[in-house]
Amino acid sequence: MMNNPTTGYQPLADDDYKMQVYVSSLKGLLKPFKSKGELELLESNARSVREMMEPLMQRLIQSARRYPVRQLPLIFTVGPAPSGANFLRWRNQQNNKSGTPAFSNLISDPKIPQRARDALLEIERDRIVFNMQMSVLTFIIRQARECQEKVEQAERLHMGLLTLPENNERGR
Repeated sequence: MMNNPTTGYQPLADDDYKMQVYVSSLKGLLKPFKSKGELELLESNARSVREMMEPLMQRLIQSARRYPVRQLPLIFTVGPAPSGANFLRWRNQQNNKSGTPAFSNLISDPKIPQRARDALLEIERDRIVFNMQMSVLTFIIRQARECQEKVEQAERLHMGLLTLPENNERGR
């Protein structure tokens, strides 16, 4: 993987995803799940892939801190979510507010060197795609867990181990 000679930024490439592609596959998602164990495996695999994304995230952050972006009044950092996932965020220089307005102003400011603006665009593309991937993995994890709970509840109802109140609204 090489830095872009124009911007100095090292964007993500296919090689960065080799292990994630090996572990994850939509083939494992689009099938009839026959047991709670299969759902647990789906959740576990999605968690594993999400954990494998951590080194990519760190590499993106390190790459974004190089010249010319490090000269700008903007911080590229990790923003943890309540779900346990980490997302890439722009922050202002004081690191107390979202950096999205600052990013928007910098990338469109003709006084900022073109090389820095080009690097910001490359970083933003990677940030958007990375965050989408983390969001999808987090969604799969949550859905697999909720599906496990619903299957377990249905099995317990079937065995007579559980009764539901008449007006239960959880039938989503």
